[in-house]
Amino acid sequence: MKTDVLVVGGSVAAIRAAETIARHAPDLGVIIVSDEEHPPYERPPLSKVGLTDDLDLAALTYPSVADLQSKGVRFVLATRATYLDVAARRVDTLDASGATGSIEYGAVIVTTGCEPIVPPLFRDLPDVYSLRHFQDATALRSAVSDRSRSVAVIGAGFIGGEFAATLAKDGRDVTIVDLAEKPLGRFGDRVAADYAALHRDSGVALKLGDGVVGLADTPDGRVLQLASGATVPADVVLLGIGVRPSTDWLASSGLTLNNGVECDEHLRAADRVYAAGDVVRWPNPRFDSVMRIEHWTNAAEQGRVAGMNAANVLTGADPVVCSTVPYFWSDQHGKRIQFSGFITGAEEIVESQGPDGSLFVYRSGDAVTGVLAFERRAEFVKLRAMLRRETSWESVEPMLTLVSSAP
Repeated sequence: MKTDVLVVGGSVAAIRAAETIARHAPDLGVIIVSDEEHPPYERPPLSKVGLTDDLDLAALTYPSVADLQSKGVRFVLATRATYLDVAARRVDTLDASGATGSIEYGAVIVTTGCEPIVPPLFRDLPDVYSLRHFQDATALRSAVSDRSRSVAVIGAGFIGGEFAATLAKDGRDVTIVDLAEKPLGRFGDRVAADYAALHRDSGVALKLGDGVVGLADTPDGRVLQLASGATVPADVVLLGIGVRPSTDWLASSGLTLNNGVECDEHLRAADRVYAAGDVVRWPNPRFDSVMRIEHWTNAAEQGRVAGMNAANVLTGADPVVCSTVPYFWSDQHGKRIQFSGFITGAEEIVESQGPDGSLFVYRSGDAVTGVLAFERRAEFVKLRAMLRRETSWESVEPMLTLVSSAP
């Protein structure tokens, strides 16, 4: 098999890359190889859709899939990449039946994303789930359909928090356990306190600063055993303790792997090799920092850049630079939490409280580098737009003063 551009992975980055190539270089052939059985689909709803709402795969599938197919883009599904030969411009594959194959390419884009971290303690146990794929979501929803079953979420991040909020909205008892004493602690103590209060006030139990050391079956059901000696009911467990880049298949490729695939500012990892999404570490010129971002919007933006550059290297056009402002959002307990920017933890945090929520602005000297909001949507949109370019504290401070002084 042979193609002009090969995209490895079925993420939003893969779809955006293919859309970009089809739009700007329609004469180029494109193949997307994905280890999933389904065409690429939206993943954020997997943790957000209510338990009583229908989780419809057809509705989640990206609408552009059909359009891309009509334009000649080929989807090779239930097939994983096993080896990248940069010199030969070839990717070896293995499909669900065990058949091996290879695809020669003119340029390749790696969009394999990340995979959940599953500690040895939880491997091969029943009713222990990660939430990364559609089948994970359907299995988890089936497991919690029995309202008598207790649920524990390990990890106070956004995916775990969203699912805990979904359960609480359905009137279910759920506990979040996290080794960190302050959830979302990298955003500051007050953000952590507000986030914890949001969950507690909505009926979610929190066990913070306590690690899981074991699981035990009791007459009343399975429990997590914590380092403090406490136990948490856990007939069903959702793991949300983090992910790692899916780069094992690239171990012998010669690419530089360092908590992801290292790329330059054009998302180029090697000759005619590009990468996009959660798997990428690259120097982001907007913040003059090397970073790896695990958010949907970043993957979509990088997919476009990688698609453009893969097409450009084949057509002789100049490459474009990937300069982005990281952004994420999460809806929990009826509140929208949003962040835009890039922070290191050394910033000063300026807080603005109002009747409709909280706003936290991160500044380093005169430069504003990030903003986090609980609600306060209109102000957040303005500040996010400002952060597309260097933003001074002087330009932001009047907005905060006005908001803070509002009745």
